[in-house]
Amino acid sequence: MKWLKNIFPGSKVRGKALSLPLLEINSWLEDRERDSGFEECLSGIYNRLDGVAKDLSGDVSALISAEPDPSTPPKLLRAGLAARGELVKQMESMNEKLMPPKRRDIESASQHHWALVKGLERTVTTFGRAQQFVGAIFPKCLESINSDLTELSRLLVDLESEVAKRRKLHEEIWYSRELVARLQEELSSIDNLQRKILENEESLTRTRSQFSAMDEDLKRLAASQEGRKAEEQKKILEKKKEDLSRTEDELRDLVAPLTKALSRIMKQGSSERLNLQHKDIFQQLLSSPSQVLDKDIAGSLAELRAHLAALGLKDRKKEKVLDHIDLLIKKKSLEDARSRYSALEKEIKDLRQQLDESGKEAVHLKDLMNSGRKSIRSLEAALDQSHKDETSLEEKARLDESELKERLTRLAGMQIDIDLPQGKG
Repeated sequence: MKWLKNIFPGSKVRGKALSLPLLEINSWLEDRERDSGFEECLSGIYNRLDGVAKDLSGDVSALISAEPDPSTPPKLLRAGLAARGELVKQMESMNEKLMPPKRRDIESASQHHWALVKGLERTVTTFGRAQQFVGAIFPKCLESINSDLTELSRLLVDLESEVAKRRKLHEEIWYSRELVARLQEELSSIDNLQRKILENEESLTRTRSQFSAMDEDLKRLAASQEGRKAEEQKKILEKKKEDLSRTEDELRDLVAPLTKALSRIMKQGSSERLNLQHKDIFQQLLSSPSQVLDKDIAGSLAELRAHLAALGLKDRKKEKVLDHIDLLIKKKSLEDARSRYSALEKEIKDLRQQLDESGKEAVHLKDLMNSGRKSIRSLEAALDQSHKDETSLEEKARLDESELKERLTRLAGMQIDIDLPQGKG
């Protein structure tokens, strides 16, 4: 790929912006890592180290073979020769460490650098201890070795710099690859989400249209002859239900004066002081007089009247109850009211059956509309959440794209733009 050559440091087009397709960035990173020039820089430093090793070997040999001045005081001579032996041993050990590793990768270079630094620290310590005595006897040899160590120190600084640059490059490339993977995933999620939004929008439009059509059908049905008839029947039904409620109240009012007497006769029946034939009817009269059958009313009233004296009511109360029972028996007020209640119940039942039959289509439409209304609310909520998710994903993708551009720009030494896939982000 020829364009890759144009983005390395030192290129003629440095400073110009370059656009990289997102799908090709990993390949670009591989080429950038491979063509970073690290191995060449290492080879240059190792060649210089080889030169230092040769110089140091020669200078140590010269120190070993050097003869002291015959006039050197014996005490200084003994100390100098002993220090020379220690220094030669350390220098030979240091020289062995200068051998470069066979591999030209960052880990090998880093380990080699660390070993040389520790070796040089020990060597400098030994050199410092021996300097006074060896320098007094073999000053030129010591000066040459010191020069070798100084050059070695400079080379270690260069090696450390290259390792640091390589680690920085490796780190930038690693983070860049992570950003590429994350950005691709985010863009894919955005694309899927946008398709889902489009599908839901189409479904929402379709459901709203169907709901509108059903609403029109319901209006036409209501305006038809059958619809108008159903409305009339509903009004009649409501009127009948009101009549039924009034009749039920009327039944309760008719029984109300008998409440105390009924309660007492029920107690006495429960304690077996009285043997009652209409015990269940008395209970119905108390709780739900509308459910008492017509045929049971007269008999229950007669039995209540027969036992009235045994209920312990006060004379005035007993007379009022007796008069009310006689009036109910004479006018058959309870029977009449119960008959009207029963007739109204039947009419209401018939009207409901007619409405159920004639309103099946309307009920079906209303059921469909209720279902459609729920679907519309569900789709609207889903769309709202999808738009929020899309906004969040787009913001994440924007931040990752920005960071990736910054890292690629540092790697390339020039402005890098990212060409995202069509329709993404």
